Amino acid sequence: MKKKTGNTVDEAAIHAAKPRAKPYKLSPGAGNGVYLSVMPTGSKWWRCNVRRNGINTTLSLGAFPKTSLAEAIAEGDRIRAQARMGIHPGAARRAAREGAMLGSAGVAFSLALTAEGALSVTVGEQTMHLTRYQTDAVRSALLATR
Repeated sequence: MKKKTGNTVDEAAIHAAKPRAKPYKLSPGAGNGVYLSVMPTGSKWWRCNVRRNGINTTLSLGAFPKTSLAEAIAEGDRIRAQARMGIHPGAARRAAREGAMLGSAGVAFSLALTAEGALSVTVGEQTMHLTRYQTDAVRSALLATR
């Protein structure tokens, strides 16, 4: 049985997408799990499917046109990179939104992972950039302590 896929589209086709009786998907063809969900009400939402540890997760990337095609694809790439690194994308998003706390000192920090797998850690006004290999070593050490 052939797997059903959405229609491959560009920015003009997204603008022209009309609502139907049931929600349907339009895929930009980036191959990263990103698609546009067109609702019966006419709203259009970017979504990203990602599989981590055998579990499928769907994350919302924002509404169209507020979130552009390029932004949705870039965010989808970032989410998939996090999943490959063993980071739960939903948990990472919640931590960033809530302002993750470091220890009992109450110092906020942020993490950023590039598409190449390099990690940047920002604490206050200082940022430390790790290479992909250093990031892999940190990840391995953290996984070993489970």
